[in-house]
Amino acid sequence: MSASSRTPLVDHEDRTRIRTHLDTTLVVEAAAGTGKTTELVARMVNTLAEGRARIGEIVAVTFTEKAAGELKLRLREEIEHAREQRLGEPRQRLEDALAHLEDAHVSTIHGFCADLLRERPVEADVDPRFEVLLEPVANLMLDGVVDQWLQQTLEAPTEGVRRVLRRAYRDDDGEAGPRAALRRAVRAL
Repeated sequence: MSASSRTPLVDHEDRTRIRTHLDTTLVVEAAAGTGKTTELVARMVNTLAEGRARIGEIVAVTFTEKAAGELKLRLREEIEHAREQRLGEPRQRLEDALAHLEDAHVSTIHGFCADLLRERPVEADVDPRFEVLLEPVANLMLDGVVDQWLQQTLEAPTEGVRRVLRRAYRDDDGEAGPRAALRRAVRAL
């Protein structure tokens, strides 16, 4: 079946809006595998080609390092493809974007926030040599804080704490008891 004989997708108008309404702020919510990344990349490429932003002014955040790496690769591929299709200034803007692709802020939310803090450590009142903790280390630290708080709280528990202590609880990992309930609540916050 040729591309021209395909039935347009039900959300064709929404996809077109994502790609072309560059002066509109959008929130795109859809299930995995529906094309969000494809449309996001197309929007970024159009933004670059039309001169609405330079590559260093674009920010795209995702949840995992793997997804951020894949997003950056797709952005490179689509800029290269679009560059072949455009002429004049749009083509030159895309060539400039390729030359400075490493200036793009395509990372995890943690990585993006860390970059902001490193750019302004004095204003943020942080040590410029700070490091973002890996999840296992962060979980160990969090567990230590929860344990310390629980020990202090048990010296004079409030009625709310007493109710939590009386409840049966088991988390997704099979850990039971109030400590597991508190850890889950703290992680949710």
